[in-house]
Amino acid sequence: MRTGASLGWRVATAVAFGATAALAVTLSRGVPLDAALTSAKGSGAQHAAASARPLAVTARCAASGLRISLGPGARVSAAITRYPLDFTNVSGAPCTLAGYPEVAAYGENGVQVGAVAGDDLSAAALRVLLAPGQTAHATLDASVTTARCGPAHAAGLRVVTPGQTVARYVPRPLTACAARAPRGQEYLRVRAIAAGARAD
Repeated sequence: MRTGASLGWRVATAVAFGATAALAVTLSRGVPLDAALTSAKGSGAQHAAASARPLAVTARCAASGLRISLGPGARVSAAITRYPLDFTNVSGAPCTLAGYPEVAAYGENGVQVGAVAGDDLSAAALRVLLAPGQTAHATLDASVTTARCGPAHAAGLRVVTPGQTVARYVPRPLTACAARAPRGQEYLRVRAIAAGARAD
């Protein structure tokens, strides 16, 4: 019995010594300690180390890295014209857009026409990842219901992308309302930014 125990102790000692020697040789070759320990622990430890690394965070799209354009309007009713507002990533890096752009019409003199567009909550706001060259869109509805809204000629749109403060001006003649409607009944209404170049 003692001989078997002694033999087992000798084998365990030899294995431990061999592992220590292998680690020492690895370190003497200039391999970092954490890499050597990971190698000694096996592939399971490598997967754990890889999964522990923080994921890269993609920045919001800056106004300077976007091309904003307004597509042709389409009548959806006698009073409402719908426009696709496109956002194309012209920078050299991916970026994200999420939420509602701030949109208002402006006149030839640069003065705002009517109120800022209200948020159309009929679709959920999602985070859209734009690779260089890709496009996302927001749908803008311009409502000219009656003469009471004060129909006025607008030269284009003033657009501020979500999370930004710099406005971009998109020249495009359209008819807007100069009067201010009650909250929730705005004459201009914009949906959250969605993936793709055009609304269906």
